[in-house]
Amino acid sequence: MRILFLSNFYPPASRGGYEQWCQETAEGLRGRGHDLIVLTSDFGKSRLSDPDPNWVQRSLHLEMELASFKNAFQFFTHRKKREQENLDRVRNLIERFRPDVVLVWGMWNLHRSIPVLVEELLPSHVAYYMGDYWPILPDQFENYWNAPARSALTGWLKSILKLFALQILKREEPPDLKLEHVLFATAFMQNEYKKKGISPQNSKVIYGAVDTKPYLSDYKKSGTGLSLLSLGRLNPDKGIHTAIEAVAYLVREDGMKDLHLTIVGDGEPEYMSQLRNLVDSENIASFVDFLPAQPKEALPALYQQADLFLFTSIWPEPFGRVIVEAMASGVAVIGTRVGGAAEILLEDENALTFPAGDAAALAEQIKKLMASPELRARLARSGRETAVGKFDLQRMTTEIESYLESLVPS
Repeated sequence: MRILFLSNFYPPASRGGYEQWCQETAEGLRGRGHDLIVLTSDFGKSRLSDPDPNWVQRSLHLEMELASFKNAFQFFTHRKKREQENLDRVRNLIERFRPDVVLVWGMWNLHRSIPVLVEELLPSHVAYYMGDYWPILPDQFENYWNAPARSALTGWLKSILKLFALQILKREEPPDLKLEHVLFATAFMQNEYKKKGISPQNSKVIYGAVDTKPYLSDYKKSGTGLSLLSLGRLNPDKGIHTAIEAVAYLVREDGMKDLHLTIVGDGEPEYMSQLRNLVDSENIASFVDFLPAQPKEALPALYQQADLFLFTSIWPEPFGRVIVEAMASGVAVIGTRVGGAAEILLEDENALTFPAGDAAALAEQIKKLMASPELRARLARSGRETAVGKFDLQRMTTEIESYLESLVPS
């Protein structure tokens, strides 16, 4: 097949696991002999240290720049021009490449007229892989104008421009997406879209996945004591403060001294400061370490040095990539069954669970696994079986490949 991938971000200029799936799936399909082009935004292009392969094209404009006051002026001066340039680039690429099928990945902060155009040019040959909520989110500029300004000066100017901008947006016809063929990363995502009134004519759940091979080596942890790991983007929805509170509870209420929590990730500066302040106020600085976000190649060693992985998310995440990575690494998992994570974490089968935000309940589950190395080992074995059997990248790539082939006439 000739396959065109459309995505807002693409590694290494990306923002999370959803874009890693895009790259891993694209490379997997190329490895199976398909001719493939990835068309993505120019986000982060100037900071890339190595050139892209010729099948990755970073030429689309984001609808608006991230965290820039220039957006207020570009809305009036460049918005429509940038959108038209995007549409021209997509049209020209389709005419030149003549894809058999298009797979639309993340479209957040890209003009939604792009997938509308693709649906018009290649009817019944467009599929979507939904691992986030971009089609049911407000327009990005609508969000921008309704969001509070960061300072009094910019707030005064923004309040004036906002009156005109919202009137312009109100007069514009919203893009009419058909969403005929949609693949969902979890059944939870499929149900969430249904609640919002989006029930595609042809949809299927193809679970998100991880390349489990790098995580499968058996590693003997050095040192003593119980090593706890929390890994991911640091913002309030991830609930990392719950892990800190649980450690504080164990140290204060149970007098435990032989445990250590490592928190790996970057995120919102304000929340990161709150986490460090929480550690200080609980007087547990000797029990908690912070590490910056690590490259993908460094993650297997991090997981394998841990005894327990803590998944503390509060919001209903579409999937839970870090859960699968930890399971594949042979680490026992304690987590919240929120969103798509509920389809991965099975209480007392491959993990222990606790209510989101409940630090005392998390502490009790940690104590339970500290007291029973046998239970810890059983959950670790079962978790690895879950990761390899149900959430491995080869399975995901095969299912996506089969679905795309069904859209191409023989």
